[in-house]
Amino acid sequence: MYTYELTHKILSIGAAYEVRDANDAVVSTIRGKVLSATPQLSMYAGDTDASPPTAFMKGNFMKTKFDVFDGAEQTIGTLSFPMLALKKTFTLETGGEEYKADGGVLAGAFTCKNARGDVVLTISKELSLRDKFAVATSGAISPQVALLVAVAIDQRFFQEV
Repeated sequence: MYTYELTHKILSIGAAYEVRDANDAVVSTIRGKVLSATPQLSMYAGDTDASPPTAFMKGNFMKTKFDVFDGAEQTIGTLSFPMLALKKTFTLETGGEEYKADGGVLAGAFTCKNARGDVVLTISKELSLRDKFAVATSGAISPQVALLVAVAIDQRFFQEV
């Protein structure tokens, strides 16, 4: 399993996230477009956004569907949330496969499984002053998609605006 820590930066203009690996090194930065009616976030290598994005994500106005693209603007994943549901769930399509995830009623931890029932991705919200998520992927889902899925969960369930 590959593990990452995704932290929402506070006191930043627009959505900004920092991604750290198991060695506590910053491996990616994710920044959102300011003053946008729909979520639009770009992922950059390292702790700066000076280079071209390695991946980006666009969501719809209701934050029920997010499309993930690679740096060449090819779709590499689609994330769908139900409009209304008692339990927090989502469906992820990537790499020609469909994965279903369940986050329970409170959305504290999501477990994403393939059709055989194998866990391929877990995203857990950690207790913290700011939004912080532990992301673990088996490798079946690319790290870019896994981290942007965690950002989409934060955008959908934990952001007020």
